[in-house]
Amino acid sequence: MAKVLFVDDEPNLLRAVERTLASEFPGVVESTTDPREAVLRLQCRKYKVVVTDYQMPHMDGVALLREARKCAPDTVRVMLTARAEVSAAADAINTGQVFRFVSKPWQEGELAAAVRDAIAFHDERESRRVERTRAETERKALGAAVVHASEIQRALLPQGRIVVHGGRAACAILPCEHATGDYVDTVALGGGRTAVLAGDVSGHGLGAALFVLTARALLRSGLQAGLELAPLLERTNAFLCRDMGGERFLTLFAAVYDGATGALTYLNGGHVPPLVCGPAGLRELPRTSLPLGVLDAARYDAARRERLAPGETLVAYTDGVLEARDAAGEFFGARRLAAHLQGRADDDPEALLGSLAEAVAAYARPHGLEDDVALLALRYDGAR
Repeated sequence: MAKVLFVDDEPNLLRAVERTLASEFPGVVESTTDPREAVLRLQCRKYKVVVTDYQMPHMDGVALLREARKCAPDTVRVMLTARAEVSAAADAINTGQVFRFVSKPWQEGELAAAVRDAIAFHDERESRRVERTRAETERKALGAAVVHASEIQRALLPQGRIVVHGGRAACAILPCEHATGDYVDTVALGGGRTAVLAGDVSGHGLGAALFVLTARALLRSGLQAGLELAPLLERTNAFLCRDMGGERFLTLFAAVYDGATGALTYLNGGHVPPLVCGPAGLRELPRTSLPLGVLDAARYDAARRERLAPGETLVAYTDGVLEARDAAGEFFGARRLAAHLQGRADDDPEALLGSLAEAVAAYARPHGLEDDVALLALRYDGAR
C-alpha cells in the first residue's frame, strides 16, 4: 500500500488535500503541519512519497527535502510552490533532488497526477533495485560455486611431481578462469605401467570443468577395471555423445607407458599432437581419431606404438600453449614451443614444465591467457 506524507503549515490546506487524494489513495495519505515532525516520521517509517510546501516556519521545504534525502533516500520528493517562489526554490533541485514541482494553486487533478507519477517512479526504481540485488546475489552464488568447483577440481587433478616406474613425470595447469576445461591425469596400472592422459574440453569455465570431471571419472573407472584403450575411449565417447548434450567435446591423448621398456601405446582423439624431445631432437605423436563426444559411431581402434629411448621426454599439452598471444596479437605457436623444448631437453620434467609455463604466461602479458593451459611431461630414464 502506498504511503504518502504531506507537509504544510496550513491545516485547512491539509484537509483539502486529504479530501482530494482520498478517492484515489484511500487511507494512505498522512499529514502534518510541522516540518520537524515530518523529519522524525521519515526517520522512523517508510514512505514512498513526501510532498511539502516551500514556505513554512521553523524549516522551509528545501531544508526539509534536504533532510529527507539524508534519512529517507528512497522516498520520492515533491514540492508545492507559489508561482513567485519557483526561482527561490530552484536550489531544491540540487539539494533535495526534487522529483516534481506543483504550483499553487494547482489545477484539478494536477496534484493527484503528480503523486501518482511519484509512486510509479518509486515502484519502478525499487523494482530495478530488487532485480539488481537478486542478480548480484545470483552472481555471487555462481562465483562461489565456480570457486568451489575449482577447489574440487584442483584436488582431483594431479599437481607437480608424479611417481612413475623407470622415469620421472610432472604436470601443471594454468586456468584462464577459476575452473578449467583442460585435463591431465595419470593412473597406475600395475606391473610398472602407467596410463597417461591429456585432454581439452571445448570452451572453458564451470561448464567445461564439469564436463572434464565427468570424463575423468569415466576414464579412471575404465582403466582401473582393466579396459584397453580402444574400448575405454569408445565407451567414454558413447556416454559423452548420449548424456552430455552435443554442445561440447573432448580432445584426448591417452597412452599406456611401460616403465620397464619405455614403450608407449597410445590413441589421440583429435588432441594437439604431443612431442617427444631428447638428444635426437623432436618428433610428434600424430592424431589417430576424432575427438570424444562428437560422433556416437566413431571408432577408436587405431592404437599406435612408440618407444621412448633413455633420456627422452614425452610432453603433452593443450592448445592454450600454441594460442597464447602477445600484445601485438601474435600466437606463441609451434615454433616457439619447439625451440623451448629443444633448449631444455635434459631438464627434469618439473623444471621443464615450470620454465614452459612461465614462458607462456610471460608471452601473454599484460592481458593474460585467453584459454586454459595444461602440461604433462614424462621422462624415461631407462630400465633399472
